[in-house]
Amino acid sequence: MRARRVGTGSEFRLFQDDQEIGRVDAASVSFMGFATRDDAALAASAAHHALALRRGNQDSSPGGLGDAAPLLPPALEEGPTGEWGFTIPLLPGERIEVFALARARIIWRALQGTGISRRMRQFAESLATV
Repeated sequence: MRARRVGTGSEFRLFQDDQEIGRVDAASVSFMGFATRDDAALAASAAHHALALRRGNQDSSPGGLGDAAPLLPPALEEGPTGEWGFTIPLLPGERIEVFALARARIIWRALQGTGISRRMRQFAESLATV
């Protein structure tokens, strides 16, 4: 995974094999590209679990996974075939650039390790040719 800064701020776009997979900003990490709500929810669950382990289970979101990793529905202009995603808010101590990017890498490794990343639309074509 590579991170590319957007402008001069603290926002980054995340790429894998030249395919955009997510974003990091001053407050959250987001991944997108899932074909269905269920795939996005599964990915959000894996991401939340990986971060909870890394944080030593100090993640204090009161509402469980729903508040800890809200799903991002497709944009209205994309219609029903748009991409689903999820976002995970960063804790105050994780909002420094280097820590935010490290959290994004933890999430990406979790998505790859569970195989969920292969369900992302960005990589569907390469799977079809294998």
